[in-house]
Amino acid sequence: MIEVKILIDNINYESVAEFLVPLLAESMKKGEKGGILGSVLAGNPDMATNMARTILKTMSQEKKDELLLQMLAKHRDKILSGARNALGKKGIGVELCDISARKV
Repeated sequence: MIEVKILIDNINYESVAEFLVPLLAESMKKGEKGGILGSVLAGNPDMATNMARTILKTMSQEKKDELLLQMLAKHRDKILSGARNALGKKGIGVELCDISARKV
């Protein structure tokens, strides 16, 4: 097995929010942990994304990094599944075993 580590920098948090916020809102709605707010955000992804952008502008870089790591950890299985599907569609013979992230 080969462990691949990817170091990323200059993260566009707004684009990450556009991708992750709808997933989070839908997750909140399904799990009923979000109550009314989760239902409203799941039904209006544009509003959820705009709220996330506004909040991100007020956060320090360190807090943004922490939030991103939490979201990556929470959605690890979905990320792995999506990456595996993409690799399979491209005919790339690699078994993707794990993804992990840590702050350096």
